[in-house]
Amino acid sequence: MGVGDTTCPRCGLFIDAQGRCYPGCTGPLAATLRCGGCYQQNLPDAELCEGCGHELGLEPIAEPDALRCSACDEPFSAFRAAAGLLRDCGRCGGQLVDHALLRDLLERRESYGKSAPHPPRRPGPVDLRVRYVRCPACRQPMNRKNFAGRSGIIVDICREHGTWFDRGELPQLLAFVASGGAARARQLQLEEDERARRQAALARDASRRASAVAPASTWENRRLVVEELLELLWQITR
Repeated sequence: MGVGDTTCPRCGLFIDAQGRCYPGCTGPLAATLRCGGCYQQNLPDAELCEGCGHELGLEPIAEPDALRCSACDEPFSAFRAAAGLLRDCGRCGGQLVDHALLRDLLERRESYGKSAPHPPRRPGPVDLRVRYVRCPACRQPMNRKNFAGRSGIIVDICREHGTWFDRGELPQLLAFVASGGAARARQLQLEEDERARRQAALARDASRRASAVAPASTWENRRLVVEELLELLWQITR
């Protein structure tokens, strides 16, 4: 039985891939198993994480946190790893991930994807609506970015305090990386940079060639002007 086939024991609505039916319902959250790989909620009888495929085992232990979610003002639960903190909102499912921890998660998923290749997922539609999220730590607007330029996953970044993921976006990102999406994006970026470099070199060469012939062209123009003036004077003095 998949997550989408299960109903919440509290409200009766279907539980989504994050183990929630709707923001604010606490029913399924108490009966789910959190992944130690991407910190997503799963059903208690699941063996593999619905989000990243990580084998489920002992749950990470949450710590109380002083920060509150910018979206719903709910206190975060913090999960501590060697590389940093992941803060999770139990109400809306948003997550704030330290930069060092996110790099560690991405590197491990990319390495796992190389050893156990996954078929690439089709990118979802990009939400083009401008919606600025404020950093829960400094309350400044975060910068929106399409991860890797091609993933279709819009994340919000605070340079100092971390990256914000809406509900379910972190597992999507990890799956994208495990399928080789980030490596393909890097390769495409390298190819685009090389094309831009070649075009710039061609433009410089064309400019140098134009500069080299400019004096001759200018001298030729001056000679023609002088000849026209002499012709005009000759006609006047006839």
